[in-house]
Amino acid sequence: MSTTTTMTTTTPRENPRVSVNKLGQYLTATPSLRKRIIHGQKHPVDPQYLRYPAAAQAIVEFLCEGRDEVILRYHQRRLLNAMPESDFDAHRLALCAEALQRCLVASEGLASKAIASPADAELPPLELSGVAISVRPEVLLRSVDAQGQMRSGLLKLYFSKHTPLDERAGQYIATVLHRYAEQRLEQRGPVDPRLVGVFDVFAGRLFLAPRAQQRRMNDVLLACEEIAARWHVN
Repeated sequence: MSTTTTMTTTTPRENPRVSVNKLGQYLTATPSLRKRIIHGQKHPVDPQYLRYPAAAQAIVEFLCEGRDEVILRYHQRRLLNAMPESDFDAHRLALCAEALQRCLVASEGLASKAIASPADAELPPLELSGVAISVRPEVLLRSVDAQGQMRSGLLKLYFSKHTPLDERAGQYIATVLHRYAEQRLEQRGPVDPRLVGVFDVFAGRLFLAPRAQQRRMNDVLLACEEIAARWHVN
C-alpha cells in the first residue's frame, strides 16, 4: 500500500455555489465554521478524494431494488475485501463499509411503500439569492394517495461520521429539497412532504420536510445572500 495521499483542490469556483448538505450545516454554524464552509465550497477537493460515492450507490441500489438487506451486505463485503491503492483509499473503503452497516441498522426507518428510482444526476442546481445550490438528490420517490393521485418526492443522503445533523439543520435541508422538488417534479404529480427528506446515514435519522416552511425558507434566502456577499473575500 502506498503512503498517505495528499488531497488536492480543483480550480476555485468563480460563482457562489454550495451543496444543500453544507447549506444545512451553514444555517446552524458558528461564524468561524461558516467561513470555513464558504472556503471549502469555493475551493472544492478533487472528486477522486470524495469519501462516500460507493456507499451512496449501494444505498440507492438497496432502496430502488426492493429494499433487500442482502444488497447492502453484498456491497459491504465487497468494500471490505477490496484492495486499497493508498492509505486514503483504505480509510475510504472502511468508512463506506461502516456507513452501510449503519444503514442496515436503520433500514426499517427507510422502509416505505413509495416506489423508489434513481434520481437524474443531471438535474440543474437550485438558484436562490445569487447562489447555485447543488441539490443532487439520490432517489426519486413516488406514491399514490388515497384519492388515487400520484405524489412525488426526493431523498437526499447525508454522510458525516463525526458531524451528525441536528433537528434544525435536517429540517433546513429538507425544506430546500421540498422547494427543489416543487420546481423539478411538477410533471410527476404534486410533491408530498412525507416523501421529501434527508437521511443522515451514520446517525440513522431521517428528517422529513416540515409542513411549515416559510420561516425556514426566509433563513435559507438570507444565508444565500450572506454566502454570495462573502464569496469573493474567502
